[in-house]
Amino acid sequence: MNPDALKKLEKLSDQLDTAEDASEATTKDVQLARRTADHLKRDMRLQTRASSTRSKNRSTKDGKSKAAVELGRKGGLARAKTLTRQQRSTLAVKAAKSRWSKH
Repeated sequence: MNPDALKKLEKLSDQLDTAEDASEATTKDVQLARRTADHLKRDMRLQTRASSTRSKNRSTKDGKSKAAVELGRKGGLARAKTLTRQQRSTLAVKAAKSRWSKH
């Protein structure tokens, strides 16, 4: 994590604590400090996500998503196993009629 961002976050946290305890700061000052602290936290979270060890190569050579390709393989096999021979035949006849009706 970024040490400068951590220092800023600690400083803002201390300012918020003292401002709320002593009621010295205006509401806008407190809101600004909170907003800045939230932005710093978000930036630090994004940096840690970007540097995570996830694989950057998520697509196949032809540009398709690896996850979608894998699901497609599983989906076709699973559907074929659940359909009966009669159901597969009916679907094939329906598909053939649909193809030939376009010509």
